[in-house]
Amino acid sequence: MAAFVLSGCSQKIEHPLTVTEAQKKFEDKCLKDFNLHVRTRQVGHSFWVYLPVKEPIFDYEVQKNKAPEPKNSSKFAVNFADGTFHNDIFSFEYDMINKKKSKEEDYGFASSYTDSYSKTQNNIFTAISDVFFNAKAKGDEQDIKFCVVIITDIKKGIETKSTFYLQDFMHYMTGALPYEEYMKRFLADQKGSLSMIGDETGSHIKYSDITMEDFLTKQIINRIRFKFTRSDFPPGADYDTAIIDLVADALRYYHFENFTNVRLNNLRLDKKYLFDRTQLANFGEEKPQKSQGRLIRIRFDNGKATFNEEIPSDQQPSTSDGPTNQ
Repeated sequence: MAAFVLSGCSQKIEHPLTVTEAQKKFEDKCLKDFNLHVRTRQVGHSFWVYLPVKEPIFDYEVQKNKAPEPKNSSKFAVNFADGTFHNDIFSFEYDMINKKKSKEEDYGFASSYTDSYSKTQNNIFTAISDVFFNAKAKGDEQDIKFCVVIITDIKKGIETKSTFYLQDFMHYMTGALPYEEYMKRFLADQKGSLSMIGDETGSHIKYSDITMEDFLTKQIINRIRFKFTRSDFPPGADYDTAIIDLVADALRYYHFENFTNVRLNNLRLDKKYLFDRTQLANFGEEKPQKSQGRLIRIRFDNGKATFNEEIPSDQQPSTSDGPTNQ
């Protein structure tokens, strides 16, 4: 999970910068304001930031007293969850374990981000908000939709990778998007490799243009893990429906319709489901409500009009069906 806790509005630039100007201004700001020697690259609509550091990213700290587990805590744990997008189809497979059958050992300590890393990450995000929120593509430039920030400990070969949709970040910084919702949309990865050791230039990175399809696939996996492990409103026994609800809402948030089907594969119960795009309208917490139009009958009695309203039978509210097992 990300270490940053930024909030508030970004500074506004009087005259919008071009994307090229913004890239140069971002590099200058990181160097002059924060003494960070970043390397940047734009690939399509994606802006990549690479920062090699020689200070540790992770440390260990003793765990504070844990709060008692909520009564409505999830009965499940995520053993496996993954997804793909191929041939216009989103596919997700997962394996949920009953918590009562799995015991987590408490060793009294846990890994955490170092203070220096948290400060560095916050400074980079501050620079992005100060510069790119007002940048506009000009001429042959491509606008920035996604940002990827990679911070690598080049002494130990460990790095973090943060991927986010720039518009989501803007909405979070201006208070339009709550922190918890933003963290579901924020993709955080960690890994280590010998190729990272001593890499001052980021030569080990495979730069690419982030697609909305790939971003949404990973975000939905992020949402599944959050729902089953950290949400105050965990799923019930019918967790297949809970998962298709998550999928429907995530695609709805971004108004994404460039797909034909969604497949679910419950590995533990060996159940598979297939939904077409139109069926997703029946799922999710944010599903559109059916119009409850009123049929108004006007009656005249001695020249005086009286109005009687009733809901037509074909517009009565209906409950959505659960997923159909394929």
